[in-house]
Amino acid sequence: MKKNKKLIVIITIFVALILLGGCATGDAPNNNASDNGENNISSVEQTNDMSPEELFQAFCDGKITAEARSYYDDTTWTMDNTSFQFEETTPEEELDASLAVTKVDPVDLDNDGEVEYILENAIYGDMCFDCKDGKVVCFAQGEGTAAMCSFTQYDGAYWIVHSDTTHSGRCTYTLTKFNGNLEVVDSFKFGWEDWEDDGIKTYYLDDDEITEADYKDLYDKVF
Repeated sequence: MKKNKKLIVIITIFVALILLGGCATGDAPNNNASDNGENNISSVEQTNDMSPEELFQAFCDGKITAEARSYYDDTTWTMDNTSFQFEETTPEEELDASLAVTKVDPVDLDNDGEVEYILENAIYGDMCFDCKDGKVVCFAQGEGTAAMCSFTQYDGAYWIVHSDTTHSGRCTYTLTKFNGNLEVVDSFKFGWEDWEDDGIKTYYLDDDEITEADYKDLYDKVF
């Protein structure tokens, strides 16, 4: 009997130790999850403390990503620094003309009193970045040769321009004015069409046909 009692006690202690060990193991993921959350918050706090110039540089260096927005619709995606190559730091034999960019002087492209940052590509035009509140947003860029991106100063404000000037039968300029919240506050489109390629062009402003003289006058004011 004594041996049986001892055996029961030993078994009971052994089971208790197993249960205690299981509880301790079960607590570990919760502690790690808490640590990971603190790390993520710390990362956000670091970007929030950055100046616009520091945010843009961190993006260019591949340390943070940007939100990119489409010119055509409401599509958004995540952009990183693999979307371009800096001409001054990329070996010539590795340069891709469609990706090669240079930094140009910042400009207040959304008319809010604070500058935006610009990367320029010879084929698709400008990539325009708003950097504030811990975020980088590419709110305008060239999207193919039918939507080359640039900017202009017109009617007392800066406008983003998407141009289609390299295809036969048409020439189109679409101007978009943004505010400081990156909302479109005004836009218009003008250009000409000559689908028969016979030299007889039809000029338009938005949905209205205009004269050649009106087209040239508007072109001179815009550019």
